[in-house]
Formats: sequence, C-alpha cells, structure tokens
Amino acid sequence: MTRLLIVNNAEPDIRKFANALIEIVKTANVDTECINYADCPTTDLKVFDGIILSGSPQGDEIVEHHAPFFRWIIDYKKPVLGICAGHHVTGHLYGSELLRNREPESGDFEISIIKPDPIFNDLPNTMTVKQMHNDSITLPHDFELLATSSTCKNQMMKHKDKPLYTCQFHPEYYNHELIQNFVMICCDRSHKKTTR
Repeated sequence: MTRLLIVNNAEPDIRKFANALIEIVKTANVDTECINYADCPTTDLKVFDGIILSGSPQGDEIVEHHAPFFRWIIDYKKPVLGICAGHHVTGHLYGSELLRNREPESGDFEISIIKPDPIFNDLPNTMTVKQMHNDSITLPHDFELLATSSTCKNQMMKHKDKPLYTCQFHPEYYNHELIQNFVMICCDRSHKKTTR
C-alpha cells in the first residue's frame, strides 16, 4: 500500500491545516502518517512514497526557523507537495527571495494555470483558491512556474527534474482534486517501483 507522510508546519497544538489534509488523503485509501516539522530530521522519510508539507497560521514568519528541519528536501527524490509555509521554506532552500508583505493575500482569489501538469487533472485553467499569506517567494532557478495570478506571481511551481511541487494557496479548502491528483502521482510511482 502507498504510504504518505503529512508534515504539520504549525506548532503541535495547531493541527487544523494538517487535519484537513489527512481527511482529504483518507479518501484515497492510502496509509497516512502525520508528524510535526521538528520531527523530520529523526524520521525515516525514505519509507514514504510521498510527503505533503502543510501550511501554518498567517503572519507566522517561519522560513528561517523551519529551514533547518527541511534540508532533506534538496536530495529527496520522491513526490513532495509543499503548501503555503511549505512553499516558502522549499523556495528558500532552493534560493528564492522571500518577499515580505509585498504580495499579501487573505481570502478568495483567482489563479490561472499556465503550464499543464498531471497535478491539475480535472481542474479548470482558472480557479478560485483560498489564500492566507503575508509573504511570498520568487521562482527559484531549478523550478518552472505552473500557476500565477495578478496579485502574486508564484502561485504554484514544480522542480524541473523531480516531482517536487509547491503552491502558495491552500488547496485543502476548495481544490481537493489537486491534493487527490498528487496522491495519484505518488501511487503511480509507487506501483511502477513495485512492478519492476
């Protein structure tokens, strides 16, 4: 069975972001485990077929604090989906500029998909998403832009050479298909690995 890890990027007593992801992933009938971000360095991440990095409360400036717990992401080859805080930390590790309070969004906003990808299966090219961020990031050199908006340029990106996705918005609110598509990417890769 496919094993997915959800990393809670909020403090241990704040689980609303991670719990929402757990509920969505449960519908895919995969084995799911959830840990706090500080437990990443002591967790055997290789046993999982994919990892989802949750968001955190708006206004919580976590990038510099969280980055040491996520250095593994540079060498990790399996699928990863970073959401909001996960987007910022991943970008930071790959050389993004952190834009503090320059592209803030809070509420419902429209984004546009500008590059097709399996993670967007069954999603419209323009969609309403939930935003809760003060900070944003520039596009790192190793990534390609997948989605954008008039308010915030880097809404979603993917690494050029591996299945590492991150998004600025919170798909656990309105865009569950994106998370389900990510789970399918993990399942497909896991199945191919076991049938070789």
